[in-house]
Amino acid sequence: MSLALVKSLLFWSVVGAIVSNIATVLLSIVRPDVRVWPPPRRGSWQYYYDGIVSLTGLVGVGVLGIVDFDSFLLHHWVRFLAGGLLVTSGCFGLWGYLTLGVHASQGLGGDLVTTGAYHYSRNPQYVGAIAAVSGYAVLCNSSLALIAALLVSGWFALVPFAEEPWCREHLGVAYEEYARQVPRFLGPRRPRRPPTAPFA
Repeated sequence: MSLALVKSLLFWSVVGAIVSNIATVLLSIVRPDVRVWPPPRRGSWQYYYDGIVSLTGLVGVGVLGIVDFDSFLLHHWVRFLAGGLLVTSGCFGLWGYLTLGVHASQGLGGDLVTTGAYHYSRNPQYVGAIAAVSGYAVLCNSSLALIAALLVSGWFALVPFAEEPWCREHLGVAYEEYARQVPRFLGPRRPRRPPTAPFA
């Protein structure tokens, strides 16, 4: 089997997994009554499905960067500067993951977390992941990894819209106030609303 065929099969398998994940996130946004993400519980088919397609997409970007290394047009200094900056920014996502914990990061619920990276973004893991996969593809100078990374980034940008109704449902008023103050992705925090004076 030729390397070109291997790359093509790998690329289309990865794209298929990512597009499938995007489709189920869109379904979860449009029809929260049949949502796939967040999964209803550990061990459900949604839990395993999300784990498999997410891992396939992310690992696929990594493998594509290796097998398709240096197939794009970026000059070395540009890719190391841009890629290095983006990969470093990906540490923001790791900070978010460590702050939130494994259980909640798998979409299995938990208490509202507003500290650490969550003080600056409601979705630091997604912001960091977008930066990391994009930076990795730029560092590898791979056209196939870059296409896959852009698709993964689109998926990460959509996921909060599936999660937010779930958060409002499970975390109530505390989440509403948090969402009012902290940006969905990145940006300045809005000031806390002053308490309402009781009527005399």
